[in-house]
Amino acid sequence: MVFTCQSDHELPDNDYLIYLSSLIYNMWAKEWKTLLSRQWQYQRNLHTKFFSENISKESSVSTQPQVILKAVSPLPTHIEAWIHDFETNTPLGIIDLDRKVFGAPIRKDLLQRVIIWQRDCLRQGTHSSKGRSEVRGTTRKWAPQKGRGKARVGSHRAPHFRGGGIAHGPKSRSHASDLPRQVQIFGLRSALTTKFVQNQFVIVEDLKLKSYKTRDLLSILNKNAWDPLADCRKQGHSILFLTMDHTKELDLASRNLQRVHALTANDVVEAGDVYNIMGHEMLIVDHKTVRQLEELLRPQ
Repeated sequence: MVFTCQSDHELPDNDYLIYLSSLIYNMWAKEWKTLLSRQWQYQRNLHTKFFSENISKESSVSTQPQVILKAVSPLPTHIEAWIHDFETNTPLGIIDLDRKVFGAPIRKDLLQRVIIWQRDCLRQGTHSSKGRSEVRGTTRKWAPQKGRGKARVGSHRAPHFRGGGIAHGPKSRSHASDLPRQVQIFGLRSALTTKFVQNQFVIVEDLKLKSYKTRDLLSILNKNAWDPLADCRKQGHSILFLTMDHTKELDLASRNLQRVHALTANDVVEAGDVYNIMGHEMLIVDHKTVRQLEELLRPQ
């Protein structure tokens, strides 16, 4: 390749070399740009063709492993909580709680739905009133049809007469509604998480009492500042004990206290009992019941 400079004036040697090198560089860059563009277009066509054919029958067995992308939560799978002694309320250590059960999202809308569903099921529905066919009285025509100068009158048991039946009055019926089971379980997780976040969830090593006397349980609650009827509090705490099985000592000792109740974990989970968990200020659970709640409420 020969380069000539067609000009009336001769360029100096250095300027001529600079001009020549810049010309060569521009041609080289243009060629490389074209090659890179062609290579990129080729790779793009090859990539599109590979996925559009959905892997033909001849190449059904792929040599490259299939990669499935999955989102992984950066949060740890467990959260920590203190475990206390029931009689003295002294910390005994730290245990791990399942985040999916005791660290679930707090859904106020689901809590409201579950509580309304529970309260609907608790309604007796025994309200009833008598209609005109049920009240006591004669069925004869009360006054002549004509000649009185007044409105015509039929039975005296009509709703607009004194002692007559009630028009469109309430009747005995069931107020129970339906709610999906998964919503009930999610509501239980939200309720337990709410108690844990608000520092109203107390985990103890064991809930066994030495006697069934109410004064013994009341002394423990007073010592641990859990007394529901303490003089220093105007309203006092309401306490719910959760255990694996009913124990005679705890049931007998707590039934005489107005704001203290004892239930089992199975009863709460089977009934979807968010109402009692949120209705009591403090929730006291033993260590074994915590593990049982994790097994029953852990998402599958």
